[in-house]
Amino acid sequence: MIEIKGITLPVILIRVDQGAEESEVFERLEKFLSSKLSEGAYFLVEGDGDLTKKIEHFLIKKSLRNIRKIKASFEEKAVNRLLVVEKHLRSGQKIEHNGDVLVLGNVNKDAQIIATGNIIVMGTLRGIAVAGALGDESAVVVALRMEPQQIRIGRKIAISNEEERVSPGYPEIAKVEGGAIILERV
Repeated sequence: MIEIKGITLPVILIRVDQGAEESEVFERLEKFLSSKLSEGAYFLVEGDGDLTKKIEHFLIKKSLRNIRKIKASFEEKAVNRLLVVEKHLRSGQKIEHNGDVLVLGNVNKDAQIIATGNIIVMGTLRGIAVAGALGDESAVVVALRMEPQQIRIGRKIAISNEEERVSPGYPEIAKVEGGAIILERV
């Protein structure tokens, strides 16, 4: 059996069960990859064994980007998974990391940070922040000046309206509470 599902936009999880029929797996993958749902997506392949490796090679041959193999348990956390970015992120730049991300600078409009853990910006966040990209709604986004285009935490999304948000002048934290993303003073 193979399960293909969106964890959080734009991350697609491909979970392969033991004893899955190889022909059925590749038939379903081929059908899914021909749909618009797979465009621009990041793929996570979960499972062990030869079939998982064959799926990864198949996706690479199909010229898909950001193939990652993850362990069977999402609860396993590595101790040192912090990525420190010592620069400003300009428009169009993207940082992706399996863990927490600390940015020592600004994240400008149209720049993206995608992390499976927390995101901390020691500057102004004006771009897009995706924390808890594997569906972890306990992740947070912290910034000294919070003026984002969009924040995603797990499966929750908060999008700024057309008027740009002006930071109140103190650090803020975005977190999921009561089924929605809220901002609080740090």
